[in-house]
Amino acid sequence: GTGVNHNEQRIIDESLLIQVFRDLHLTFERNLALGHLTTRHAEPDMTLTFEAVLQYLQEAKPHEVIQGRESKRPIPDMKDKGQHAF
Repeated sequence: GTGVNHNEQRIIDESLLIQVFRDLHLTFERNLALGHLTTRHAEPDMTLTFEAVLQYLQEAKPHEVIQGRESKRPIPDMKDKGQHAF
């Protein structure tokens, strides 16, 4: 075709954007344990999401001190920084 909306590069660019949208959509569904509910209008039910979070908390135990466990990111000691400020 011809014109602004029908050139080859625009079609390629839009197809990439569509793929990005699909990938984001699937990522949201997986991370929130929604199981394809984001495309339908249904009553809100967070049961599966809460079950997935509960399972993660039971396995990872982030609320317990475990010797030798390391953080993926540094966690500064803000109390120590505050003490040095005085």
